[in-house]
Parts: sequence; C-alpha cells; structure tokens
Amino acid sequence: MNLQNPTPALSRNGSGTAGFSKPLDPDQVPKVLVADDDKNVLYAATSLLARAGFSVTAVFGGEQAWEMLDHENYDLLVTDNDMPGLAGINLVGRIREAGMSLPVIMISGSLSCETLQNYPQLQIAALMPKPFNTGDFLNIVRNVLQVPDQAEPLDQRRLFDTPPPPAKASKPLHKHVLIADDDTVVRGSLAAVLESEGYEVAEASNGVEAVTCAIRHKPDLVLLDLNMPHADGWTAFSQLNQVTPLLPVIVITARPNQYPEAVRVGVDAFMEKPLNIPILVQAVKRLTQEDEGRHVRRITDRAFVTRLLGKTDS
Repeated sequence: MNLQNPTPALSRNGSGTAGFSKPLDPDQVPKVLVADDDKNVLYAATSLLARAGFSVTAVFGGEQAWEMLDHENYDLLVTDNDMPGLAGINLVGRIREAGMSLPVIMISGSLSCETLQNYPQLQIAALMPKPFNTGDFLNIVRNVLQVPDQAEPLDQRRLFDTPPPPAKASKPLHKHVLIADDDTVVRGSLAAVLESEGYEVAEASNGVEAVTCAIRHKPDLVLLDLNMPHADGWTAFSQLNQVTPLLPVIVITARPNQYPEAVRVGVDAFMEKPLNIPILVQAVKRLTQEDEGRHVRRITDRAFVTRLLGKTDS
C-alpha cells in the first residue's frame, strides 16, 4: 500500500492528541479542499472525491488554498507540496499558526516520511506519493475523516453543478484503456481519472511497451504520447495500425505542429498538452461507445478528418 502515516493526526477539537479526526455527523457531507499546481492531478483527485460523495473545492496552488481557508471552513485539506508561491509545507505552517485544526493529507512526489518527521508541529495526518493509487487515496481520506465507505454518494445533488447521471450510466463501463506516456505523473493522473469513470487501465512507458501491451491485452482505446523512448508515438501508431487497424487512438502530445500529421495518418482524435482533462474524458467515452462502423470509416473514408480536441470541443 503506497501510504505513509508519518505523524499523528491533529484532532478536530484542536487538542493535538494522536489519532484521526473526530467522526463527522453521518448526515453531514464532508467538505474537502484540494490544492495542487498540476491541473491533471487536481482533476483526478477532485473527481475521485466527488464521486465518493464528498463536497470538493479545487484550487490552483497554495495561495488560493489559503484564501479559501481564510473565508470558508473545511473538514480536510489535501495538498501538494511543490507549488509556486506558497509550498504545501508553508501553507500548513500558516494554517497551524492561525489556530486551524483541520487535518491535512500531503500528496507529493518529493517529500519523504523522514522529512515530515522534522515538522511535528504541522500535525500532517498522512503522506501519499505521486502518482497515487486511487483506492489507497480514498481509503486514507475516509480514515482521516472517519467516514465509512458508502456504495452511494452522500448527496450527489450538492456535489455537481449538473444533474447526476442516470443509474444506467453510473454502472462500470468495463472498457479497457491503454495509456502510453513516458511521464509517470501524466500516466498516474489519467489512470486515476479514468478508473474513477469505470474504466480498467493499463500503462506503458514507451512505444515498444505500448505496442506489446495493445497486442496482448486488446484495449478498447489507446491514449498515445508522441515523445517516448525506444519508439516514439508515430512509430507505435504505425505498428498498431498494421495489427489492430480498428483500435481507436487519441494522440496526446506536447510536441508542436503535429495535428497535420495526425490527419494524414488517420488518428481518431488529437489533443495538445497541457491536457484539458474533462474534454479528453468526453472523447474517450465517445470513442469507446461508438460502434465499429465508425472505426472502419476511419480507414476507408477519404473524407474522414481527425478530431482536434480543444477548449471548445464538446
């Protein structure tokens, strides 16, 4: 389990005694503030928490987190450490100096348990590494807040701006997605989001792994980065197109000016980094739910044009 618990959690009554927070009222929807400067991690964490029944507020960085905490009461803070302006450690220090006793979970790719033991006054409840395991993440949040695992969200209508999906749509999709990217944070963040949507996820860190995994596991869709070692994304796509021509592929890349090539070779969809996660998830849902006829047209219809995913895509 990728979970470290370096220091006792500060009790919610401010006494500083060991243990997790005081149990919440069973009818209360726990309010969680999530702070991170990586929008992919931010979206992954908030999506998981919202779907688990928590009321979630997401902020981009430590300064915004402090502003929210200064004006609103929360039951839990989940924060990254390496953020510009106000790092997570300094944010928690400011919180404690202000007399705030809410528990804190730190998610970091750089902090160690040993480092946090040098800051016992911060009373950080738990430390989780990046990329994080989705099950471990939800378990530690529930443990810190002493909220039991629930099959149904506590109050979905209070968590989403849009109406909750019908019961049929909320069932697991049982679709498989392969994420091919050499960036572990990107892979972990995308995996967390897609798993929260009901997908089963496999990962590959280079082009050779991507092709091998796709042939072996036969995913329903591939998210394919271009800048990967051993074989880049275009090489991997060419090989995949020969052995699994009907497999939907979405290219995700920070390499500039690649959309014309995506159109030329007939990729299903294309998105430049930094990724717009909500739009990307919508595209994944579309392509994994479409019938095989559309994928046949992709390789037979000369009028087919690769879908360019961006801020205005719906």
